Amino acid sequence: MSNSRSLPSSYDLHDVKTSSVLELTTNEVMQSKEKIREKNAPREGKLKTSDLGALIHIIKSSMGSGTLAMSYAFSNIGLFVGVFGMAFVALICAHCTHILVKCSQELCYQRNLSSMSYADTVESAFKLGASRRFSHWSKFMRALANFFLFITYYGVTTTYVILVATSFKQVIENHSDVSMDTRWYVLILTVIILPVGIVRHIKFLVPFSATANVFLLIGCTVTIYFCFIDMPPLSSRPMVVEITRWPLFFSTALFAMEGIGTVMPIENSVRKPANFLGCPGVLNIGMVIIAISFVLLGAVGYIKYGEDVKGSITLNLPQDITAEIIKILVALAILLTYPLQLTAAIEVVWGGVSEKFSEENQDKGYYLTRTLLILGTVLIAIVLPNLSPALSLVGAIGFSGLGLLMPTITELVTYWDDISKPCGITIIKAVILIVFWAIATVSGTITSIQEIIAQYHIS
Repeated sequence: MSNSRSLPSSYDLHDVKTSSVLELTTNEVMQSKEKIREKNAPREGKLKTSDLGALIHIIKSSMGSGTLAMSYAFSNIGLFVGVFGMAFVALICAHCTHILVKCSQELCYQRNLSSMSYADTVESAFKLGASRRFSHWSKFMRALANFFLFITYYGVTTTYVILVATSFKQVIENHSDVSMDTRWYVLILTVIILPVGIVRHIKFLVPFSATANVFLLIGCTVTIYFCFIDMPPLSSRPMVVEITRWPLFFSTALFAMEGIGTVMPIENSVRKPANFLGCPGVLNIGMVIIAISFVLLGAVGYIKYGEDVKGSITLNLPQDITAEIIKILVALAILLTYPLQLTAAIEVVWGGVSEKFSEENQDKGYYLTRTLLILGTVLIAIVLPNLSPALSLVGAIGFSGLGLLMPTITELVTYWDDISKPCGITIIKAVILIVFWAIATVSGTITSIQEIIAQYHIS
């Protein structure tokens, strides 16, 4: 084995704590120092996921409330620019997800591990990469990665609660004399969200994701059908809108496309990691399906409803029985995705509090922590029950950092010794991505906060 692949004598495999949500109660991911693993070797374990199961999870991790917000995103950039803008965001997100997984697999090989979490990957890159010249930054970068992970996926699960509550409110109040604030529906739904959100292992979530995919496919198909009924001509919609609204498009598109925080737990759970990347590869197949679906639904929905499109296009559907059934199916699809999205947030929190519980109370502590996080999403949804600005704000702050900044700098550090030549293509690409991240974050955050202030009449 070459020296570049050997472990530094002063480096301890336990320097970086693995806190993957996939196997919280086992040491399966930690391999012995004596046993050198083959790169991307098949993983053993009863709870490992098949390639098909991983593909289902990848599609479902991105095709949630963000999918239904794509028409709203198009309304903030225009029809023509929206198609190309969505293709651009999809390409960037797919590439950044790919390089993060590639770095994780390379670092797993160097550290003789079977898998690492998102934060483990970032910390290990700074600890081992670039001849360890950036090792003093490793703890800070791990904390930054965990910060982005938590605010992003905790924000996602909160928007899921808002969307489900809003959908049920519409259906119930359209067919009864009941009239309640959305906050009451959020509170009532807690009795359903708690048992669904408490499911722990990703393998056991495959039926949830599969069912959610079916519901969402039916919902999107019928929604597109409704959009084609009495659809106005293309000329009735602007091909491009004022540039000051573009940040909302990119923030919402990033929110919709980025499943990067759940991709790492999914990759960690697969039985054959070698099949995850490559051509076609599980990840690439999933991202292509997602991108095509987003462009189609976004464009068609915007042509139909124009500036009147809501944060979730299902909320624009008519009040007949078919449309109401679709709203319920989509709401159930989002609800079934809730536990998968919560895994990224629980990984961060549990990694910080697990040591406070004794070994015999680890399971109790985990479920207590998960329950408190679920109740927290309900509380935030009660405080901020409007969907659209919440989507954009989470995308601007969380997903841009998680999906653009962190993978870019992780790749730079991991392969520093191979790319630190003048005008290296990886360095040029990194500069472009970091500039795009900065613009998306600053402009998207400012615009989203302005939207929130306007909606809540904050003075």
